[in-house]
Amino acid sequence: MQDKASLYEFVRIGEVAETTTQLLALNLQHRTTLGGRSSSARSQSDNQVEHYVLQQARDYLGQVREGFMLSVRQNEVPTQGELRYLLERILFDWAKLSEELNLEVSQTRVDTPEPPHDDAGRGLSSVRYQLLAFGMAATALGFLPRTPAEEITFPYSFSRPPNYGDIPAPATPAEMLHRIEELVHMTWKLMSVDLQELVNHHYGPLRRTYGFFEVSALLARQETKRIGIKKRRSQLRLWS
Repeated sequence: MQDKASLYEFVRIGEVAETTTQLLALNLQHRTTLGGRSSSARSQSDNQVEHYVLQQARDYLGQVREGFMLSVRQNEVPTQGELRYLLERILFDWAKLSEELNLEVSQTRVDTPEPPHDDAGRGLSSVRYQLLAFGMAATALGFLPRTPAEEITFPYSFSRPPNYGDIPAPATPAEMLHRIEELVHMTWKLMSVDLQELVNHHYGPLRRTYGFFEVSALLARQETKRIGIKKRRSQLRLWS
């Protein structure tokens, strides 16, 4: 039986990644230059929009970190094929997977909506979403070095055609945790530090963070299309 709640969460994560990528792309293109000085003060309305988008990204990365801690497959980075396997397990066979993870829950609780006062049910949903978030993030980090050039939109790539081949996929749990924490830290910097400052002095982490969200959005688009979900158009496209 398909778990619609997890399916919606998968789509939501893809939309967060795509909106974050679009926001970064627009800001990099219109507010920064290589070696430029700090840009002028931004309007309060822009700050509010950016804060909302980036806070969603931070919340997602918090789920990713928790999912990493819960993951029973920390010794390897999932491939795109494994993402499909993970989706099938979480979306269609969560009851069995939860048993394998020693999560005690009845089939009824998994397949039916939990009442608002059901703390255990909410906790189980949280675990499910954390594992889904980590699976998507780990797949994106593993796919990043192999991203097709035509899918790369980072505006300050030094290679032609552009590529992320110099960004290695994390090969150990320690490397995976380091990359996740870098994403969390850089997303916080995007909310608190002038973007031109990041281009000038934090180019590598900025590029890796941009690439992560870009690839996350790409993989989510591919999978939602495969599953047959019609995506909503992002409102940020109207501003470009």
